[in-house]
Amino acid sequence: MRNGFSVSSSSEFVNEIRDDAQEALFHYHATACFRPGRGLRAWTRPAILGRIKSARRFAFDLADGWQDHPADPQPQEHTPLDLALAAVGVCSLKTAIAGGSARGITFDSIEMVVSAEVQPQEEDFLPTARVRRIGYDITTRSDADAGLIEEVTRQILDRSPNHRTVKDTTELHFRAGERELAWSPAEIPAGTSGGRTVRRHVKWISGTQFESAGLDADGCRLPLRVDEAKQFAGVDWAPNPQEYVVLALAAELASLAAREQKAATGSAGTWSVHAHGLLDLRGLMLVDPAAAVGFQTIGCTVDRPAGLGAAEADRYFRTAVERSALVELLALPHPVEVRLSSDERETLRAAAGR
Repeated sequence: MRNGFSVSSSSEFVNEIRDDAQEALFHYHATACFRPGRGLRAWTRPAILGRIKSARRFAFDLADGWQDHPADPQPQEHTPLDLALAAVGVCSLKTAIAGGSARGITFDSIEMVVSAEVQPQEEDFLPTARVRRIGYDITTRSDADAGLIEEVTRQILDRSPNHRTVKDTTELHFRAGERELAWSPAEIPAGTSGGRTVRRHVKWISGTQFESAGLDADGCRLPLRVDEAKQFAGVDWAPNPQEYVVLALAAELASLAAREQKAATGSAGTWSVHAHGLLDLRGLMLVDPAAAVGFQTIGCTVDRPAGLGAAEADRYFRTAVERSALVELLALPHPVEVRLSSDERETLRAAAGR
């Protein structure tokens, strides 16, 4: 046991999934619901971890970005983008800690500022922005040589599922009932300007427990907790990084579909989106080189509002998918810039642009 991670348990798990591929298939589920006048809420649903069903239930009230009061300088609710960035940052740090533990490194602390350079399609509305680049500013304190820390961290990052989902092309599917919807990400209109950077701080607490808080004055500063299921050394303190991905995607699409309906008709109904992500851990654990390290597939199914016709619902949901910042972030490859430092003050100052 090192840094709260059991290296021997990882070796046992590798043997299990080598003998039984079903043990490597992890299914994560979440649902989000937008209700007019009540806002946006998302929650996890039971996960299938190999052959184990894990009763996961964590719920979040989220800022939708358009029905919420736009003048609130410090919203007390996170956005779907907050959840997604926390998911990417924590997954990367957790993989680095696990890899460092396997190399005999003991971390006193490790933290990150994860940032996204975004190009809005609409002024001051991030749910339809396009993410141009992801950045990691990682700070470590440990008993190891700085050169070894850098070598291990850069090698291990490519074993992080959420990092690879952002870095690589990922297969996404969208359904309305039994009908699969064709889609393609919308391009930013010519002449669009006014890019900005969204940042979150990610801090390792112990073992599989992390916290992430916003660093921007106009964002939610309340921390998000992140943890694993008890079956995987966690304490069920919070969703894990993969659950945050499906939570964020379902929430953004439910909100955007309602926004499209309101723009077209003057009112929005209740929209629910169910998201499912499949992870094959044979890729992460180097058991099968053909298996992707990131999500194999992510799929979303929409429940349309009562009284709304199927054709109209399909149109609003397809538009939401094509304009969604998170769909574009997860489906298409993005450059990731990694900066490492053992000087906490220097890294945080550089990340803040001061």
